[in-house]
Amino acid sequence: MQTKNNNIKISKEAVNVLITVIASALSAFGLHIFVYPASFAPAGVDGIATMLQKATHFNAGYFSLMINIPLLIAAWFVLKKKYVIYTVLFTVISSLMLVLLENIGFYQYTEENAGLIAAVFSGVMLGVRTGAMLKIGASTGGVDIVAGIVQRKRQYGSIERVISLICYAIIAVSFFVYDNNLNSVLLSIVQMFVFEKASAVLMKDTRNAVEFKIITRNPEELKNDIIYGLKHGATLVEGTGMFTDEGNSIIISVVNIRQIPEFLRLIKKYPDTFVYYSDVTGVKGNFRWKKDDIAK
Repeated sequence: MQTKNNNIKISKEAVNVLITVIASALSAFGLHIFVYPASFAPAGVDGIATMLQKATHFNAGYFSLMINIPLLIAAWFVLKKKYVIYTVLFTVISSLMLVLLENIGFYQYTEENAGLIAAVFSGVMLGVRTGAMLKIGASTGGVDIVAGIVQRKRQYGSIERVISLICYAIIAVSFFVYDNNLNSVLLSIVQMFVFEKASAVLMKDTRNAVEFKIITRNPEELKNDIIYGLKHGATLVEGTGMFTDEGNSIIISVVNIRQIPEFLRLIKKYPDTFVYYSDVTGVKGNFRWKKDDIAK
């Protein structure tokens, strides 16, 4: 049993390493192909490195390493070691790939008036790489490290607010780096919007469902219909009407989206029942996706 668990752990770490390598490649290609030739700075450390490259003509990969090294050293003493190790791996690989792509003269998207396309596609690529790293319990370095340290020190603070403030400050500075060109700032904002959407999609569970909340005086009848008809479980909560002060039952059940019509037809059998439902993003645990699934 111990050997089996060790093998599973090794396999999981191997997958995480592969994900880190792929995320690093996405990062390097997204920046080199789309961002640099379009003359705008993405948010975060990538933006700082990009602006330094613009000002000094040294590859942004070197600056990314220089900025992240002190942050990673600080993170080693504050954050989880696994988080830091994978973040170091990502930072090193992505930075070296940026240097390599420049040295070999790799393709860059330089079509005329293609700034918007560059912002959108780089936003998707950088968003996917960030979402992938966060999903394995690591990060892409830079602002994420700062936010993680702040979150550790102030657990109830808004980590999203910290990230947003830093990112928008970097974007604001890019206005002066790119010769007071407002177009560069606008492209950065578009890229950041797409980036956030892409990373959020990857972080969410793609298996969505619907939560029904039913207020009824017939919980036993509904119980049979839900469990044996829909093949779903439910949670029963006792409640009291605020207007009538009469007792009633609240049934909470999560079902597949395609079962909405079937559930609503079931509810019509009980005219004195009140029901409402809403989307549930991400479902984990003991949940039947098909009627013939085995209940645990």
